Amino acid sequence: MICNFITRTEYSFLNSLCSLESLINKAKEYNYKALAMTDINNLHGAYKFYNLCVKNNIKPIIGVELKVKDNEIEFPVCLYPLDKIGFQNLYRLASKSKINGDYLDLPYLENNNMGLLCILPSNSSIIENRNIGYLNKLKDIFHDLYVGISKSNLNGGFFVLKSFLDNLQLEMVAVQDTRYFDYNDHETFVALSAVGLNKTVEEIENNNDYHFFRKEEFIKYFEDYDYLLENNQKIVSKINITIEKNSKLMPQYDSNIEANSYLKALALKGLTKRIGKLNDVYLNRLNKELDIIIKMGFADYFLIVWDYVLFAKKNNIYVGPGRGSAPASLVAYSLGITDIDPMKYNLLFERFLNPERISMPDIDIDFPDNERDRVISYVGKKYGKNRVAHIATFGTFAARSAIRDIAKVYKLPELRLNEIIKCLKQSRNSLKELLNDDINLKKLYTEYPDIRKVIDVAIKIEGLPRNVSTHAAGIIITKYDLINYTPLDNGLNDIYQTQFEASDLEDLGLLKMDFLGLRNLTIIKNCIDEIRKDIPEFTLPNNFNDYQTLKMIGSGDTTGIFQLESEGMRQTLRNMNASSFEDICSAIALYRPGPMDMIPKYIDVKKGKEKITYVHPDLRPILESTNGIIVYQEQIILIACKFAGYTLGQADVLRRAVSKKKKDVLEQERTRFVASSINNGYHEKVANEIYDYIVKFANYGFNKAHSVSYSVIAYQTAYLKCHYPNHYFCVLLNTVIGTNTLINDYISEISRRHLKVIAPNINLSTDRFAVINNQILMPLTQIEGIGQQYVKDLLEIRKNGSFTSFEDFIERVGNVLPISLIENVIYSGALDQFKITKKSMIDNYPGIINRQKYAFVKNVTGVSYSLEEFSYGYLLEKEKQILGINVRYNFLFQYDGYYRKNIAKKIVDVKEGLYQILGIVTRIREITTKSNSKMFFADIKDDTGTMNLTIFPRLYLDFKEVVEGNVIIVKGNIEKRNGELQMVVEQFKVL
Repeated sequence: MICNFITRTEYSFLNSLCSLESLINKAKEYNYKALAMTDINNLHGAYKFYNLCVKNNIKPIIGVELKVKDNEIEFPVCLYPLDKIGFQNLYRLASKSKINGDYLDLPYLENNNMGLLCILPSNSSIIENRNIGYLNKLKDIFHDLYVGISKSNLNGGFFVLKSFLDNLQLEMVAVQDTRYFDYNDHETFVALSAVGLNKTVEEIENNNDYHFFRKEEFIKYFEDYDYLLENNQKIVSKINITIEKNSKLMPQYDSNIEANSYLKALALKGLTKRIGKLNDVYLNRLNKELDIIIKMGFADYFLIVWDYVLFAKKNNIYVGPGRGSAPASLVAYSLGITDIDPMKYNLLFERFLNPERISMPDIDIDFPDNERDRVISYVGKKYGKNRVAHIATFGTFAARSAIRDIAKVYKLPELRLNEIIKCLKQSRNSLKELLNDDINLKKLYTEYPDIRKVIDVAIKIEGLPRNVSTHAAGIIITKYDLINYTPLDNGLNDIYQTQFEASDLEDLGLLKMDFLGLRNLTIIKNCIDEIRKDIPEFTLPNNFNDYQTLKMIGSGDTTGIFQLESEGMRQTLRNMNASSFEDICSAIALYRPGPMDMIPKYIDVKKGKEKITYVHPDLRPILESTNGIIVYQEQIILIACKFAGYTLGQADVLRRAVSKKKKDVLEQERTRFVASSINNGYHEKVANEIYDYIVKFANYGFNKAHSVSYSVIAYQTAYLKCHYPNHYFCVLLNTVIGTNTLINDYISEISRRHLKVIAPNINLSTDRFAVINNQILMPLTQIEGIGQQYVKDLLEIRKNGSFTSFEDFIERVGNVLPISLIENVIYSGALDQFKITKKSMIDNYPGIINRQKYAFVKNVTGVSYSLEEFSYGYLLEKEKQILGINVRYNFLFQYDGYYRKNIAKKIVDVKEGLYQILGIVTRIREITTKSNSKMFFADIKDDTGTMNLTIFPRLYLDFKEVVEGNVIIVKGNIEKRNGELQMVVEQFKVL
């Protein structure tokens, strides 16, 4: 068997065009019985490659090229394991190289050489420089050492090289450094290399032939050197490797504790603490779950999760109520892993852990996004550096990035690049698909050769891995050292990272645990901390039935509320008149593509406009709570149990199977379901109808456990916003510092709620928004140009005492802040407490700075401040420029008397009926009616919201004089249309 040794795959990032799938297909096309991969300095693709080879009856040969360093000498070696011991050493060496920074120490190679074969590339420096000392060292290290000879070596100088190697008794082998498949891929490979080197194609000199040899080509090029091909085949026969999957790789919580008994004791104690006196219903459910968990061998898993959740709670790290299917477990609830009582919400344990479908449990935990790393660090220390790791993931070339990168290396003009990008829009289709579907892209491709070249090359690299990254949440914990299962790399938090990605690790039987960082938990935790500064005993309520909170949610007032913020969700909540926690759960479950089509029916039934109809009366107890509609996966499971007499586990297997909509599976399951239903006393026709009903909704149903869990977070954020709006919005604003658009949106929301945001204060503000005297104080960072470092400097100066006057401020910060930033501080309003006009401060600060130079002169003339001030319009403009929003200066502030005298209402305060409102005209649209009359639609805005205006023809001539930007007061009848309030104007006046 000839093998194409030294084949680079896609995981030799930016150094190969050979994806694993296409490599296997090419090997099959060329009738290879053995295939090698030799990626550069990593084994990222090794497990996938092995499985693909085995699946396609190809002998897998897994290697890696590593760089060896010794003193000043560097040279590459290609290492291949011959057996299981060699494979473990390959993992160790590939890991050590990564952890070192992409090189190996020669002594480490000597100590981990067993079971390894080495091919030394002929372009290695120690061969080219005839370094006999190091070549002899390698002979001592490796029993199987070869020098790789490629086609390019077979020239006039080959016999000199052969003579040198023969004298050292070094064997040679035929190889081909492979990085693409066909000759015509060379140009694409050069472009990819240019991307990796951050150069243009013109700057790359690479004429090497890296194409994938057919067996006939090996024979053709090496026909005069039979021994090179014989050695190639000899190596193939020497290598015999297997990668074993193992279902018993569960980590151990504590080797000194009997896990099963300890879990039982903790669960029983925890349940008693949760519900008080135990009853048979809870106790039976707990024991049933414990029996399944222990029988499946997952006691240690639950104890590990319990332990790090307990660590978080003891260290004041907020823990989410649960996510995914884990809240369906009473054991998890009893241990404090989740905060959802599954009995209360009729959650099914078998949806989480199914004894009839053996798979790893999956308990994902949400932590505040700024605290997650503390928990991971704890786990790393507890179980040891060699047994805990982050997980690798790979960034790939998407359509846009492929186009941008290739355009850069070909120096495509920016104008033409932008034309391509316009065609891509937000499409998730591949470039190849877009080229077929998009007329404009096809036209560009046809008419411009330079664009055609960029697109052709980009299509070939799209989807290739570009870089290694870290899995957003996953952590691997092992019973024995990680190196037994996966090569390693450096990771975050002084914790290793696997070279294999999550799907490989899970397929090997390793346990992945997800530690997720959730911004909204950070918001909740920070808000609670802020409230406790005023109310030390504050805690969130355990029930979810607060009238004011539910009323706010039902009205769609959900800005800043977890999961409920989108406009479509707001409309859904308003339409369904959400009035209970269960309504929130249903809304989160339904507001998704597919189930969304059922929302109108759900609402009509809830409002009594439509009666519930059931395919069969026995569905009523299961579907009545969701208005006769299947909303949750758990309902599908219960239906299968009711009609076919399935166990909960069997029913979940059915749900999973039919949700995939595979025709053969659907027919098999139908036969089984109908037969079971008939045995259970139902008519065949009914059984088929119910089965069809299950199939229809199987991929619509949502995991109720997850819906309930995330509804808790939604409710908690809503409760805080409803009852502690200043604290909540203050925390919310702190999460978007530096994003003026979001800050403006949130401040507008704050204004609508009649709360107040005030400008920064040089003696009170820090780098965060803060609640002071029931008002939200802006941070110093909100001032244009004042970044974190300047704030740090100002706070350091302020440690020596508050600024007592304008002069004191200038004298103390004059050497820290540039003049332009001093002016920004003045215009921001941060110095208004000194009761000096902004114009006077601007006029006098240069003199104060200069006066410092003559501080040694006695009786230097003091500063004289005038009462003159800039115009209101100028100050308004400067405040908007410096703070990004107007908080003190606003055209509408001058009309405050209208509101105090109740002449006008704020837009946020109006309902249906006759009202008078005041605001700025932001949009005017003239239309012609069917009767050929002229009328207007317009928008009017104040600092609490926007109102649509309808101006009928009788007011047309008067309103024609109004322009956008006018401040007007309008009176008219407000009515609701399409869920939005609109005013039909009866009279108006431009102010």
